Amino acid sequence: MSCTGQNSDIISLDGNSLTTADLVSLGKGLTKIKLTPEAEQRVKRSREVIETIIKENKVVYGVNTGFGKFANTVIPKDKLKELQENLIRSHAAGVGSPLSPERTRMLLALRINVLAKGHSGVSMETLQAMIEAFNASCLSLVPEKGTVGASGDLAPLSHLTLGLMGEGQMWSPKSGWGNAKEVLEANGLKPLSLGPKEGLALNNGTQMITSLGAEAVERAQAIARQADIVAALTLEVLKGTTKAFDSDIHAVRPHPGQNEAAWRFRSVLDSDIFPSQITENNRPHQRVQDAYSLRCSPQVHGVANDIIAFVKQVLTIELNSATDNPLVFPDRNLTLSGGNFHGEYPAKALDMLAIGVHELASISERRIERLCNPSLSELPAFLVNEGGLNSGFMIAHCTAAALVSENKVLCHPSSVDSLSTSAATEDHVSMGGWAARKALRVVEHVEQVLAIELLAACQALEFHRPLKTTPPLEKVYALVRTVTRPWDKDRVMSPDIEAVHKLLKEEQVLQAFIVRSAGTEGKDAVVTEVNVSGLSKSLVAGQLGKRFGGLREKTDVSAEGPLTRGDKMNPPTMSQSAPCSQA
Repeated sequence: MSCTGQNSDIISLDGNSLTTADLVSLGKGLTKIKLTPEAEQRVKRSREVIETIIKENKVVYGVNTGFGKFANTVIPKDKLKELQENLIRSHAAGVGSPLSPERTRMLLALRINVLAKGHSGVSMETLQAMIEAFNASCLSLVPEKGTVGASGDLAPLSHLTLGLMGEGQMWSPKSGWGNAKEVLEANGLKPLSLGPKEGLALNNGTQMITSLGAEAVERAQAIARQADIVAALTLEVLKGTTKAFDSDIHAVRPHPGQNEAAWRFRSVLDSDIFPSQITENNRPHQRVQDAYSLRCSPQVHGVANDIIAFVKQVLTIELNSATDNPLVFPDRNLTLSGGNFHGEYPAKALDMLAIGVHELASISERRIERLCNPSLSELPAFLVNEGGLNSGFMIAHCTAAALVSENKVLCHPSSVDSLSTSAATEDHVSMGGWAARKALRVVEHVEQVLAIELLAACQALEFHRPLKTTPPLEKVYALVRTVTRPWDKDRVMSPDIEAVHKLLKEEQVLQAFIVRSAGTEGKDAVVTEVNVSGLSKSLVAGQLGKRFGGLREKTDVSAEGPLTRGDKMNPPTMSQSAPCSQA
């Protein structure tokens, strides 16, 4: 997938360069796709190998044999079309709620991308029909349950293909849900007619695990970045010390994720760049050190950053891998049976993602407790006046605790389990489908817990008025107040939680931190940002730049050493590279 196509209405898939961010973007249905000319040539050459096999009456698994336990059963030439169609029909055995249109669109786009590698033997006619279905958003009904993650995601991919064959149910913006054949016809499309090996090429692979995993890791990265900002606001309203974020502390334990988190804390907390009236007012009474949920946030958040980076690396490889069986190698004019369909890689990675990102909620819940508990916060109990008449954030904290408890169960790794299937032919499986689905649930719970913390921290800030926090944190507060009002007396809490959850899902809290204006000496000092390896670095121009020796366009604010009072602002080495779609 070429970077140059990111801002156009049509992007090109090449089977080699799709990223998790690209795939999530494709799921939104805002762009159409096509293949690169090189990918088209690879697909054609691969298909020629299959056609030669049929012409020469060679026996090849999945082309003219049965499947699984029936691998030794040879199928006559006049039954090969029926063989492939029967494969799809019999394997469309999933259950449960259907995938959303966005997730089905991601699944279809990813299957097209891996077929574009030219190792599956599918015809250009079939692949072009899939592309046309994607561009029209003709999306099959795909139940979310039924895959054991080896041999690939057979059930969900069979449902995906079934609709393209004009069978089962399908959805499109033009028609809504309906009979698949009628939905295709309403969009001017014809059902697929599967040739030899094409059914197996379409339903054998790890694309269900990987597409859901792509969404999970992108959302995990977004909430991890914003968790630092939310925690910093909590530290501020609890009158915590910034000393624990000094760059020298983190430099001697140089985990990239930890240093990234500590840098982000330093970027928004009290400093010569961004002074805080709350911190200044409390300076004579500042504690030596804080509780672990405040002081150790960079260490806990940091490991989540590094796990996310690792998972993105695994999934990016998987997005661009040939994972069906057998694989076609045109340069050698042969097919080879192997096990690339086994989902152990993405399954293990997504189990790890759930465990890593869960800690963001676990430590957040502890900070919520500190905000709500008057013996720890020096604030009104449950952050509300007239306690007793009003209960304030009492049950919001209970909700956070409940979500964290659910996550503890969901973090049990699914990939440690395996059940033998297909008459012991497929005797070890990954259970990657469940790993992906529960990783998404864990990430959503993390988002919701941090939404509660952000609400509580903003409410706590009300009790510090008229004092102000740092300009970046005031910007975050102002953002929250665009969707919720201060808690002056009890009201229904759920809408507020959902509104702030939406802000976090859309990364608006991060954007409020990234782009802002601050007044200095009566004039505006514009703080802009660039993304370098996935982390936003402040750039300072105008009056603010004069505080550091004059205007320094496109220069990191950390370049002149200590900027926080008593702390150093040096940014860390980044833990991951930004995808091409994130300029």
